[in-house]
Amino acid sequence: MDDHSGDRGRRLLGAPPVRTAITVPVGVDELWAALTDPVRLAAWFGTTRGDWHVRTPWRIDFGDGDFFVVTPVRVTDDRLIEFTWSFLGVGPEQHITWRAEPTAGGARLTVEDADPVRPPAEIEQMRAGWTDFLQRLDGYLRTGRSTRYDWRSDIDGSVDLPPDWNAFEPSLLYRWLPVASDGFRPAWFFVVDADGPRRFPLEDWSVREGTVTFTVQVTEHGAGTTAELALHRLADRQRLEFSHQGWRHLGLPDNRAHALRRRFAAAWTAAADCARELARLSVPPG
Repeated sequence: MDDHSGDRGRRLLGAPPVRTAITVPVGVDELWAALTDPVRLAAWFGTTRGDWHVRTPWRIDFGDGDFFVVTPVRVTDDRLIEFTWSFLGVGPEQHITWRAEPTAGGARLTVEDADPVRPPAEIEQMRAGWTDFLQRLDGYLRTGRSTRYDWRSDIDGSVDLPPDWNAFEPSLLYRWLPVASDGFRPAWFFVVDADGPRRFPLEDWSVREGTVTFTVQVTEHGAGTTAELALHRLADRQRLEFSHQGWRHLGLPDNRAHALRRRFAAAWTAAADCARELARLSVPPG
């Protein structure tokens, strides 16, 4: 059921950090304010629920169910911010550095994003993601208008698990993934939150070669959403990745689709956290 063979399975420690930079046509003090002032940071990046100078975890929230749990490491007088963060609070911890420096015509921001077990494909994804964020920062500094994206169509994330814990073993899978059977096959995907429990029809269930795929009928008449889970072996662990796509194609008003996407993102986050906790309790320390 779980295939870790071939190039997909060979993930080595020591992946190089992702480095991205941009030069903006404003002074370094204005650039620094866009990084540290919560109101300005929210205009191009995300809503902060903490202080860079306080070394306790807090959130950068994007308003669509996505967020990072951030733990500041240091802020220096020469305009450097160093922190760790975890996507959805369950993803692998990454070490981030923002450095702002003056240039002849403005200022330069350099970003370094380090995860020593990051697979090569994720390196390019991170570079593309940071390039997009820096372009939004540039647009905000040039115009003064918000350039923050409204919400993402896809839900995705990952959680690291012990190398020999099989998350797709049926006796374990149904303990952390919020699905239920009709007596014959998985038939329902459950969302339980402050709005109360709700079940959604699940179809096209498939488990093969280290992946689980299925569709969830979120609306009665709209297009179905597609979900995929995959296990990838790293050097000393395995990474469970999940994605759930199709949230802008539900045939619903944007605000309703957004609200549903936010509820499902919370359900996936809780499922990943449950898998991590089950693995922790199942694997003897050593």
